[in-house]
Amino acid sequence: MAAVKGKALRRGSFGHDRPNMSSETPLRMLVFGSSCRDQISLTHSVLGPDVFTADEVNISATKKSAGVVQERNITLVNTPNLQDNDLPDSVLHKELRKAVCFSSPGPHAVVIVLDPFHLTSDTMNTLKPVVHHFGDRVLMHTLIVLYHERGLTSIEDEVKKNKSFRELAEKCGQNYLFFNEEINQTEGSQTHALFAKVDEMVSEHGMFSNLEFKDAEKRIQTEERFLRKSKEKEIRETCKALENEHSGDALLSELMKYEGKVQVECREKAELAVADKLGFTVRLVDYAVAVGKGAFVGALLGFAIGHEGMAVGAAIGAALGGVLGGAASAAWSYIYNSFTDAQKGTA
Repeated sequence: MAAVKGKALRRGSFGHDRPNMSSETPLRMLVFGSSCRDQISLTHSVLGPDVFTADEVNISATKKSAGVVQERNITLVNTPNLQDNDLPDSVLHKELRKAVCFSSPGPHAVVIVLDPFHLTSDTMNTLKPVVHHFGDRVLMHTLIVLYHERGLTSIEDEVKKNKSFRELAEKCGQNYLFFNEEINQTEGSQTHALFAKVDEMVSEHGMFSNLEFKDAEKRIQTEERFLRKSKEKEIRETCKALENEHSGDALLSELMKYEGKVQVECREKAELAVADKLGFTVRLVDYAVAVGKGAFVGALLGFAIGHEGMAVGAAIGAALGGVLGGAASAAWSYIYNSFTDAQKGTA
């Protein structure tokens, strides 16, 4: 994750949770865009120029960036740009599951970044993979950001006349925002307006979440505990060293900074680990659909003894398919959890 220093300026909902947003509340935004350039430019404008290097002109993998902006902890999770990258479905699914983990327990807003000077009939395509993966309910949590670098106010009236934009805005509950980079560079007002709009949406609908996010968060927290336990000796030694070097308020400050560092490290590693496991789950389910539930269970049992075991297990399991039926479907999650727990135990 890229940690950057923000600008020194003033400062679905599953279950319909509607927190009271304040200027101290962290914000998580899941970012899609009509082009990599638009996504990178908006991220630079909000978090600063150090998020992406000069060589990074394409977003082909999910990237999480965070910083303190206007005295708030802000996280932007940029997904691969589908207009600039022709990704196989398997890769796309993997990257979107990474996005789920990186923005867990759920984004406060799903941001669609568009260029207001290039709104075409293909503009709607930017939204399709979002709805396909997260469902129609994500639309009430989606904010259209029309990012441009020119100091033109007349563009707003032109955009509102555009048929493609009007259709898109209607689907997203008229949640849209013009983001003028030229103004933002001098005032920071556009970033403030972005945060205020997201706060307004969260107050109305809550943050977006669903079973996938909830499952991911539960797994991430479990993984965090495992990682922290594995670092217990290191933590004790570091704390003892800090006690030898500092005392009083200075010691308390150093211990709090170290604790924060450990929390961030464990969280980031846990998110990556769970993202890989979620991808593995999808591959298992896809395989089950391809060969049949019985063959799937047999193959998974044979997995422990290698690829040859998978082939033999699949053949035996196929004969049991009629007996297993729907029971195999209910057992997938249990088998997967048992398998990953066993793998962790032997690591």
